[in-house]
Amino acid sequence: MPTIRTEIEIAASPETVRSVFLNWPSYPSWNNNFRLTPPKGKEAKDLQKKEYIKVEIVDAMKFSPYITKNDADGFSWMGFGYYIFNGEHQFSWTKSEKTPGGTTLVQKEDFSGLLSFLVAPGWSQGKKTAANFSAFNEAVKKEAERLGGS
Repeated sequence: MPTIRTEIEIAASPETVRSVFLNWPSYPSWNNNFRLTPPKGKEAKDLQKKEYIKVEIVDAMKFSPYITKNDADGFSWMGFGYYIFNGEHQFSWTKSEKTPGGTTLVQKEDFSGLLSFLVAPGWSQGKKTAANFSAFNEAVKKEAERLGGS
């Protein structure tokens, strides 16, 4: 099962990083990578396990995974492709051990299914996916530090 994992240090509190991540309507102003949409009438912070969201990877794909976690430590969703290509996408923000008053943001996805080898390390799609994760992490860092850097 291939896994892609990226990590970044952010000079802002975990609470600030979480609030930036969950403010989905603001994404177009600071992020060119993802668009996330909750069910009508819901806010991201209130989503529960098993609720479906819409995910758009800009200029690539759209899909509707379900939430597997939404709490103070992280957010994750599970996308299914009928045993062809599945993935659990996870974001975690924890108090940094390297950056005083800061946060370590980890973005990770565990892939499975018949075509999951395409995102394995060394394959071009795996490299592209890791680059997209890193770009999003950098955008979160910039916005969190702008709003509430420590």
